[in-house]
Amino acid sequence: VMAGYFGALCIFAGAVLRPVGGAIADKMGGIKSLYVFYGSIVLLSLITALIHLPFWAAITVMFLIMANLGMANGSVFQLVPQRFGKDIGIMTGLIGAAGGLGGSALIKTFGWSQGAFDGYAAGFLIFAGFVMLAISGISLVKTRWRTTWGATAGARI
Repeated sequence: VMAGYFGALCIFAGAVLRPVGGAIADKMGGIKSLYVFYGSIVLLSLITALIHLPFWAAITVMFLIMANLGMANGSVFQLVPQRFGKDIGIMTGLIGAAGGLGGSALIKTFGWSQGAFDGYAAGFLIFAGFVMLAISGISLVKTRWRTTWGATAGARI
């Protein structure tokens, strides 16, 4: 029962803080805010993977990971209308589908990690690697995106 409460707390953080991430993205730009949120997720995932934390610290780190994931989601949706103004419907659908698939894959990865290594460290390392891959992807496309914004060239990205 307590594990369920802590899980719900972490999920709550991810859901409720999406608008906060969007607001931060409105102030500092979607790409810059994604760097901050994803960088925080990588750091927190590595801490969880490499350091044996007491229970309260592990729950705090998980809360912060989920909070940053939620805020990153808000940042992504700040970028969508700027980059894909004519295709907002399909892009939000694709992003939602990717999030659902990613969440399912994450659960499977942690299950595999627990079964194979009797712990979750490998799962957190894999997760950190995928987030670093996302950071690399943003870095590769941001210059091209900035030169193809069109009518929204003055918007903060």
